[in-house]
Amino acid sequence: MQTKDYKKLDDEGIVKILDANIRRSVGYYDSQISRERKKAVDYYNATLPKKAHDGNSSYVSMDVYDSVESMKAALLETFASGNKTVRFGPQNADDVKMAEVCTEYTDYVAHRQNDLYSVMSTAIHDGLIARCGIVRVYWKEQTESHLEYVEDLTEDELDAVLAQDNTEIEEIEESLGFYSGDIRVTQDTSQVVIENVAPEEFLIEPQARDLDDVLFCAHRSTKTISELRQMGYDENLIDKIGDHEDTEMETDPEVLARHEEIGSDRGFNAFGYQDQVRSVTCYECYTMLDVEGTGEAELYRLVKAGNVLLEQERVNRKPFVCFTPLPIPHSFWGNNFASKVVPIQNARTVLTRSILDHAMITNNPRYVVTKGGVTNPRELIDGRVGGIVNVTRPDAIVPMAQAPLNPFIFNTIQMLDEDKEDTTGVSRLSQGTNKDAVSKQNSAAMVEQLATMSQQRQKIIARNFANNFLRPLYQLVYQLCVENETDEKVVELAGDYVEISPAQWASKRDVTVEMHLGYGEQEQEAQKYLALHGLMSQDPTLSSMYQAPNQYKLMSHVMENSGIKNVQDYLTPPEQLPPPQPDPMQEMQMQMQQQQMQIQERQTALAEAKQQMDAQMAQMKLELDNMKAQQSFAMQSDNLDLKESQLDHKVMVDTAELEIAKTATDVRAIASPTG
Repeated sequence: MQTKDYKKLDDEGIVKILDANIRRSVGYYDSQISRERKKAVDYYNATLPKKAHDGNSSYVSMDVYDSVESMKAALLETFASGNKTVRFGPQNADDVKMAEVCTEYTDYVAHRQNDLYSVMSTAIHDGLIARCGIVRVYWKEQTESHLEYVEDLTEDELDAVLAQDNTEIEEIEESLGFYSGDIRVTQDTSQVVIENVAPEEFLIEPQARDLDDVLFCAHRSTKTISELRQMGYDENLIDKIGDHEDTEMETDPEVLARHEEIGSDRGFNAFGYQDQVRSVTCYECYTMLDVEGTGEAELYRLVKAGNVLLEQERVNRKPFVCFTPLPIPHSFWGNNFASKVVPIQNARTVLTRSILDHAMITNNPRYVVTKGGVTNPRELIDGRVGGIVNVTRPDAIVPMAQAPLNPFIFNTIQMLDEDKEDTTGVSRLSQGTNKDAVSKQNSAAMVEQLATMSQQRQKIIARNFANNFLRPLYQLVYQLCVENETDEKVVELAGDYVEISPAQWASKRDVTVEMHLGYGEQEQEAQKYLALHGLMSQDPTLSSMYQAPNQYKLMSHVMENSGIKNVQDYLTPPEQLPPPQPDPMQEMQMQMQQQQMQIQERQTALAEAKQQMDAQMAQMKLELDNMKAQQSFAMQSDNLDLKESQLDHKVMVDTAELEIAKTATDVRAIASPTG
């Protein structure tokens, strides 16, 4: 299939397309939405409604102002009270620490490099007054340089200093081989920039459904010729812009209404007495174009001033984030919050003025005067207290009859108050201004429940802010850091200095927004965590699973929900804790316990030794007794043997003696003569 031939677009053709889109885009001063926003600003400033007649009360009810400021206060208290409402989710179990670092660094970029509180305040205000609050998020290339004085450096030392990429010589003098003077140090301070876009400066095609799929949107702003030169645009292109004074933005009705209160509604910019400060309207357009004629349109960023195309580049995304408090399905522009209260402000103003006018007329009535009845009319006109009026007859002066005040006026005003609460969702109960809630002896729980129920619409608007504004804002900031932060940085995060490299982070991360809006909801959240802490600490089974890192995380949530921003000033992360040091009392008790254990061990050992000795003594005694018995038996046996021996000896002696005696007898017999 043959592809259709498309022509390339030159600068003139691109400018014509941009002009056609600009003319048809919503946002011009003569469009209906611009007139609506001007009217809302006038009612917010209480310049409307005007009084009908001179001399009547000039009172103006502040319903639009009260509703807008009450809603803005509730949203800012929710998202800018110091709690970390936006967090990046981890990709897996090993990514938990990195997700915390990404969250901390993105908060650092949003709150410290930029003033996110002011950005959110302005975006919420624009959303409530002008249907949509626009914020522009982009990467800004910038550098800062300063002079540093060096003194008495050798040539090698000077070369080492100048070897750094961001250093160059400004003025150096040499004396006796030493160098002194000024060197210029240039630092790259490029960063993510978050800035608000005024409602009248943002242009978008009339039937846009959402910001992502729109084919054309633009940011128009007033720039001076000097600013265009500082932005680096070609001098020949700047000269082609023209020499006429561009007052389009200065005469915009929304701009005039915004500055009317300070008396600057007749033009407020300084007169361009030099060409360098002459103002021109620049359009930074984002549109889908087929510049190369390939047949496929791509997203381009185009900058034009007058009929001159100053810049052209292909981009991946639009740098805008919008907040629509009351969105309408399938439409970029939602409902106007402030305009919903305008009829109520008109009615309350008229009714209150009638009450004040009636009170004034009652205190200072008009009189019916009989002709010639007053000697000097000036005495009657002069309203001095206790002043004398000379009359010629008693009935010369009669107060003019006045209709009584309608008693239903106050009921109507009360009905308007209820109607305003229903329309805006901002209840007096949620503001703490309804004394009946307490005077009727309602319990604290009932008051809390009523206040929370009265904030349902506020919660819906808060969720719109969280999901449709904060989440894409943080995602855009994160992506810009990943794409442009090429150098490693050391930043203070969570009370500690951390070395990070955003270029190595994941290209995308899931963003979650936590919000608590209501009567004491944050305190309830803190109490919930404290109750969980008590349960985990007291349960023996759960206490083993409830260690120091878990306790630190839980108590951090408690302090954050209690409004304590600097958690690190009161809690030290477990990984930063020094090794535990023994308590002197505990150490002494442990020593005493050890000594007691040693004494008990010694006593046990002594008892065991005594037991062994007693057993040994019993054994020895038994052996001794046995030996004694054996010795006694041996002695008895020896005695018996001895006795037997003695007996045998005696027998032998006796026998011997008997033999001797017998022998002697025989001898004597032989020797006897008679024998």
